[in-house]
Amino acid sequence: MLLDGVWIENLIRFPVERRAPPTYEMMCELAPDSRMIPAVAEAMQVDEIDPDLRHAVDREMAEYLATAAVPESGTERRQFFAELRERVLAPAIAASVEAKRVADDAYKASRVAIQAQEKKELNSFSLGRRANHFLNTSARAALEAHRLCEIARGKCRALTLAEMGEPWVPFDAQEASAWLVHATDKTPAGRAVLGKG
Repeated sequence: MLLDGVWIENLIRFPVERRAPPTYEMMCELAPDSRMIPAVAEAMQVDEIDPDLRHAVDREMAEYLATAAVPESGTERRQFFAELRERVLAPAIAASVEAKRVADDAYKASRVAIQAQEKKELNSFSLGRRANHFLNTSARAALEAHRLCEIARGKCRALTLAEMGEPWVPFDAQEASAWLVHATDKTPAGRAVLGKG
């Protein structure tokens, strides 16, 4: 298993997602690292995921909930939102699990190819092509998992606001981070509260 960039042969990850109900936290833990997505998209020579995708599906879900027969209170209301949230999260979690599996396969295939090349084995060329195939498959799986996670994040935002009884408003990054600027201004010498300097 690949753990923090190091392959550990005798380590097997327990598939908690197969036993536990899908949750937002589980999706975030399994999702591909969003910082690597631009590099993967560039390497694959494909357009990066639309940066407005999350906000578009957030709006779509809010519009759906505005016309849906949402139970007013009690167990039925909690169950309504729980079931809807699970349906939203399940595809993203499944895609993230598949992306992780394929990434592990690609890493193993690459190690085999590198070792064969170092030993000048006769089949090193074909093993290299095999590794490239796995790496391309892994990159496509990561991009798809990222896309589905963005969709799930957007829909879950609308679901959370509706469940809390809050009116839906479009996401505003500046407003969402205003508390951090405000907190920084109140610390001595403007020192950030979340860092050391």
